[in-house]
Amino acid sequence: MTTTVQKSVTDKEARALLKAQLAEHLAGHPETHSAHKWMKRAEAAWLGIVIAVFAFALYGSFAWAKTNPSMISVAWFAFATCLSLLAMLNGLHAILIHAYPPVVMPGKPQKFVSGSTAVWIGAASIVGGLIMAGFWVAFACYTATSNMAMLIQLINALGIVVSIGILVAIVYAIYQKVIQSR
Repeated sequence: MTTTVQKSVTDKEARALLKAQLAEHLAGHPETHSAHKWMKRAEAAWLGIVIAVFAFALYGSFAWAKTNPSMISVAWFAFATCLSLLAMLNGLHAILIHAYPPVVMPGKPQKFVSGSTAVWIGAASIVGGLIMAGFWVAFACYTATSNMAMLIQLINALGIVVSIGILVAIVYAIYQKVIQSR
């Protein structure tokens, strides 16, 4: 008894295919070239800010004896906020070029989508990034002021938001399975 295992496409091949699909989409929509170039530059510049904030938070963590302890956590919350804002930029990029993902990053390749689906994914990225940035800023403020009552309420609110997000993801996955089975 022999079993044959069909090898799936490697991540490298999938990324190359994703890049080709994005290039083909951009070739078919020449009006988006300028927006794509500017958004890539904006995302690269923002990534530089993220790296700088990370370095600052890391330095504060190592120089903890000379630093106000609450400011160390504020620096890490600032880093998380910067990452949330990077997600917002990525969402805006997807909306402007009507394609998602708007840039191909290392890691697990995603499915390429275009049109209104990409715009909706971009809008969801913006809303999600705003919500997360709001939470991180609130965490930083309440941590810096040592307002434990508000911090506990914020943690409870975050638990509710995460629970709703998980529930929505489960319902959406079930919906996708039902639609695919038809």
